[in-house]
Amino acid sequence: MADITTPADDCEVCAKPAEPDNRLKSGAHIRYCYQWRRRNDTSRPECSTAKCGRRARAGSTDLCDRCYQRAQRGNDPAGRPFHQANKGKTCAVEWCEDVATRLGWCVTCYAWSRRNGDADPTGRRYRYSRTLDDLIALVLTIAPDPVTGCRSSRGVFAPNRDGYAITTIAGDQRTQRVTRLVLAHTLGRPILPAMHACHTCDNPPCVEPSHLWEGTAEDNSRDRDTKGRGARGVSNGRSRLTPARVREIRARYIPGNNQHEGNIAALAAEFGVKPQSIRDVVRRRTWAHVL
Repeated sequence: MADITTPADDCEVCAKPAEPDNRLKSGAHIRYCYQWRRRNDTSRPECSTAKCGRRARAGSTDLCDRCYQRAQRGNDPAGRPFHQANKGKTCAVEWCEDVATRLGWCVTCYAWSRRNGDADPTGRRYRYSRTLDDLIALVLTIAPDPVTGCRSSRGVFAPNRDGYAITTIAGDQRTQRVTRLVLAHTLGRPILPAMHACHTCDNPPCVEPSHLWEGTAEDNSRDRDTKGRGARGVSNGRSRLTPARVREIRARYIPGNNQHEGNIAALAAEFGVKPQSIRDVVRRRTWAHVL
């Protein structure tokens, strides 16, 4: 056996000098090229494991290094995920255009496969393939309620925490409310960011185009208060007063002057609220519906 301290010829694979600290097999290859040649030596047959594609290791076995080591541990070599060259390739999923990173798939498709028991992501639904016309066609397939006329999005679109239907559109990965998209299609123009898609039916899951109208946040709040849907009075869970107490406060209130506020502080202490709450009650900024 040759002395590894003796200067050797250049590497047979890359032609770089085989330095003393990385020579293998008597200096014939540097370490990385030696490993590469073991995997790609065309003089050796391919590994007998289906879809492996590596070269069989030296000796009597017909398995490559990885499959041989897996078999030695008592595992089926065919059950392991096989390495695929990803450099310069796109995801193997037909509709996906992201760069391949693992097993021929992109990061998203690979993560989906792991979450679903190593299932093939080729058949999974494409989140962003629905166009606006497809969305409107899907909305119109929802049967309207015979009484209210609402088209409920439950079971068709995913709801957000407020109960409004949300979705995504082809070419835009943002999650958007279906009501805004439907109203924009009805108006024939995009809805400004400061504007809201308001309901005439006051039913958040409803996506019926005729039940939607464009308005500001103030318009929406005014419409809510006009219909009596606001959390005012005892319907507000944080309220400490009742209509009877409000009437008593207004009856017992003693007006003051610029230097004296009358009995506001005393009423606030008695009813367990802040002085400003008493001022709002007597000036009808709050509890205005109580006569």
